[in-house]
Amino acid sequence: MDVCVKNVFTTPAIEASHVIQATAEEENREAEAPRYKDAGQEVTAQNPSNDPHASTSPASPSDTPKTEPAAEKNPWSAWAWLGLCRTRAEKNLGPKGPSYSARIPNIVHVDVDAFFASVEQVLNPRLRGKPVLVGRGCVASASYEAKFRGVKTAMSFREALRICPQAIVVPGQYEHYADFAERVRRILETYTPAVETAALDDFYLDFAGTERLYPDYEATLRRLQNEVRARTGVGVSVGAASTKVVASIASRLERPRGFRMIASGEEENFLTPLPVEKLHGIGHVHTGTLAERGIATIGQLRLVPKAALQAAFGEVIGQQIWERARGLDGREVLLPSTPKSVSRETTIEGGTIDTEFLGGLIEYLSERIGSTLREYGKQARTIGLRIRYVDHFSAHQTVRLTKPTNDERELLAAAKDLFAKLFTRRVAVRLVGVSVHNLETDKRQHELFDTNANRRWYLNRGLDSVRGRYGWNAVFYGNGLELREHYATKPNGLVLSTPCLSR
Repeated sequence: MDVCVKNVFTTPAIEASHVIQATAEEENREAEAPRYKDAGQEVTAQNPSNDPHASTSPASPSDTPKTEPAAEKNPWSAWAWLGLCRTRAEKNLGPKGPSYSARIPNIVHVDVDAFFASVEQVLNPRLRGKPVLVGRGCVASASYEAKFRGVKTAMSFREALRICPQAIVVPGQYEHYADFAERVRRILETYTPAVETAALDDFYLDFAGTERLYPDYEATLRRLQNEVRARTGVGVSVGAASTKVVASIASRLERPRGFRMIASGEEENFLTPLPVEKLHGIGHVHTGTLAERGIATIGQLRLVPKAALQAAFGEVIGQQIWERARGLDGREVLLPSTPKSVSRETTIEGGTIDTEFLGGLIEYLSERIGSTLREYGKQARTIGLRIRYVDHFSAHQTVRLTKPTNDERELLAAAKDLFAKLFTRRVAVRLVGVSVHNLETDKRQHELFDTNANRRWYLNRGLDSVRGRYGWNAVFYGNGLELREHYATKPNGLVLSTPCLSR
């Protein structure tokens, strides 16, 4: 009697049940057993004896039906979810049979090339292909057309224009930079949820555990790079490695639009010929100290004992340099977390002594902080105010609130009291900032006797709802009219001088 064993899956990647069917074919005992295919699997079993009452269980391991997955090309198949097939990237056929290769370089660093200058070229097509300098007083960002002529970031405009006289200088539209950074981040999050924003134009991604989702890992990263370019107009450089420090170095080696993958175990070979200034955390002072001792490359730096580095640069910095010269970095990709404090500040070009104008700015900043606290479901127990005069003298003071709150009017009242105490000089104010600390979860209950507080609670939620649907400028307090005469507006708020406040 011949027996056919067939695997039936009720739900892919959830539960597999084995059903054994036996059919007797007395007339064709010597015929070959039929083969059945199911979900890419081929199973064949024969009963070697002629006894119709023989057991259907295999007598030895050699008689066990052999399973050979055939769904390697499709990572979405049931076999891939069950972990029964291997992708091309994982499969490594050797003399002793198939084995699994080393893990992928899962830490990816994405760096936007010449961020400010690239955004300006996207916003103004006439600037494309031309050397562009962004900043006020010194170069905050330079396009690669200017960098190829020798211009560097933080260089004075006088020196930059001497090197590249045909460069075009723009003061910068900081309100747009945060928007472009957010657009890039949202694209990256479609590939992996583990995205850390290290800076406005720096992102770290963690692709650990996505091997079956992205069988061709390199092609996935190149597709990510091309998608950012296509959807935002700015180019990014991509570096992949097993640690943050190596990935960030790899992404910056071949800019613009560079691409470099460092396989696990190849970190030291990759770092050896590079100059020491490529290491993250080593500045000009450290580089000069090492150059005095004849150390110019990371390979030479690796020969220096840890104790000598700690003696020269301190215990913490020396330990960090010793580890990163070997590609060691224990930092993980950090996911966005609930803030421990919220601050909003802005500079005032030329300064001002107009207390009405400064009061309007403080009110606007208090509104933004209150909205942010409610968004995170937090209340603040401490509020602080900071002002800086045009002569660079600063004053700062904090006060503990009588009760935790996220009501912008209560925050404003406390901030104005602090301003009255701090604004004691007849000098123009150049910067004003409001911050809150000691945050706790919003567990507010309705007041029994303070009906105004209950009305404020409902009003704030109504304002948040309207602004969330129609934009921040859909509704504002009367004092905000004066600010709108000095600052441009956009759907998500006023266009202030500080980039972080334009979002």
